[in-house]
Amino acid sequence: MPPVLEIKDLKTYIRQRRSVVQAVDGVSLHIDAGETLGLVGESGCGKTMTGMSILRLLPPGGFIAGGSILLDGQDLVPLPEKDMRRLRGNDVAVIFQDPMTSLNPTMTIGRQIGEGVMIHRGASRQQALERAAEVLDLVGMPRPKERLRDYPHQLSGGLRQRVVIAMALACEPKLVIADEPTTALDVTIQAQILELLNSLKARLRMSVLLITHDMGVIAGRTDRVMVMYAGKIVEEARTPELFTNMHHPYTEALLASIPRLDQRSDEVLYHIPGLPPDLAHPPAGCRFQPRCRYATARCQQEDPPLAEDDPDHPFACFNPVGRVGGAAA
Repeated sequence: MPPVLEIKDLKTYIRQRRSVVQAVDGVSLHIDAGETLGLVGESGCGKTMTGMSILRLLPPGGFIAGGSILLDGQDLVPLPEKDMRRLRGNDVAVIFQDPMTSLNPTMTIGRQIGEGVMIHRGASRQQALERAAEVLDLVGMPRPKERLRDYPHQLSGGLRQRVVIAMALACEPKLVIADEPTTALDVTIQAQILELLNSLKARLRMSVLLITHDMGVIAGRTDRVMVMYAGKIVEEARTPELFTNMHHPYTEALLASIPRLDQRSDEVLYHIPGLPPDLAHPPAGCRFQPRCRYATARCQQEDPPLAEDDPDHPFACFNPVGRVGGAAA
């Protein structure tokens, strides 16, 4: 079967007064039916911009400078805005990271969930409320019919996030973009929400793009992982393979920064030195080389391609982890 989503050489830039930010610079990926793809990296690496490019919800000055975004074979890049409005919430939906700012404080929960059903499915107000109660029950909301009359401020953070998930699922989209869906929640609620997404994906056979900066969220909840740095994909592998046999130094650093259960309380948590580059003026060569302990003179001059003998585990590094000084990727 063809992939539900296929992105080819996507370039999304943000035009500023004196410069152009290369937020997404040549990203290619695909997501198969029923698959969860993890997109992981530090804040500012281009993860969210990649997800918002799919929906064509870009910030002021943002534009897609090149590439294609195929949803079930249809290229979304050239579509007029009226056609994109038909797709958003229907064929592809998004779960935002902060439910309090993504929900309308002046509208009831039932009305917000049912709005998409009325627009995309032509349902009446009563039918939309019935569907809203149905999806609230699906996401584990206590007393779902009673919640239809509540406003966002009357719910806890975990319940608000369940409302956001219900909104995304109301029209049973083919693809759900989960953009840091647990960032604003405490650890216990995080685990509940992630387990909920897992069970819903299996039940509804939907595809998921899980965007996060937390490698712990990726573990055990995705089929494949793509590691992103400074607007580019630097490594891709199936999730177990990435955790046991990573190749890119940036992936190694992200994994090293995860707290361990056997870690001493007085042990300092590892952090990656330096800061991500300014994408309005990216450095020459490998974009990670100013922060990489394996960097050589070649890394400062050449940008390593995303390639490898194993097509299931490509990476962009001249000095991969465990093979410093080895063959180029």
